[in-house]
Formats: sequence, C-alpha cells, structure tokens
Amino acid sequence: MATVYAVAFSGGRFLMVFNEKRGGWEMPGGGIQEGESAEDAAKREFFEEAGYGIDILDTLDIGHCMVCACILLDKLNDSPEMRSDMFSEVPERIAFERSEYDLVLPWARSAVGSYEKR
Repeated sequence: MATVYAVAFSGGRFLMVFNEKRGGWEMPGGGIQEGESAEDAAKREFFEEAGYGIDILDTLDIGHCMVCACILLDKLNDSPEMRSDMFSEVPERIAFERSEYDLVLPWARSAVGSYEKR
C-alpha cells in the first residue's frame, strides 16, 4: 500500500503528532486508499490524526512514500486520534529516521516560504 504524510507549517513552525504505538513524534500520514490521490489521503489522515485542515502546496515522491508540503489551517476536529504539538526543530523522540526529516523539512519549508512571499 502506498503511503503519504504531510509537513504543515504555521508561522515557521510545523505540526507533529505523538504516536503512542511507535513511541515517538511523527508527521501525520498513512495509507492511500484505492481511488484516492496522495493529496486527498494526506488531508484525510491529517484531519483524523491531528484534527486540522491543510492547504497542500507541493508533493514530493521520496521513493517509499509521498510527502506533501502544506499550510496549517484551522482545527476542525476536537477529538483527533493523536496528541499534536508545534515544533521549530525535529524533537529528540521521533518515530522514524531523522535522516528522512533532514531531507523533507528543508524542501517543505522552502515550498511554504515561496508561497508565503507571494
């Protein structure tokens, strides 16, 4: 199954969710369902896991999954699946490899920065 996650920024900081099963912080995301685009899946997963809407600006294929660079919108769901918080840097306790975030965060930050300068 193909997967996707979203890196969503607000005021220079990005949102991550704490995954209890994996014991660390991660970007909201998950599986792409049949007939669903990567962008639609990212919006659905972000809403389910964090409770927020997102505006997707760009999508990047990093091989094993798709990543969406986004603007964080309003909170729409008061009972999301996971606890979320805003970060300016990747926290110590993460669920996935730091090297992946080292790759995608500068790309996503650049995509959002270009959009915000318009």
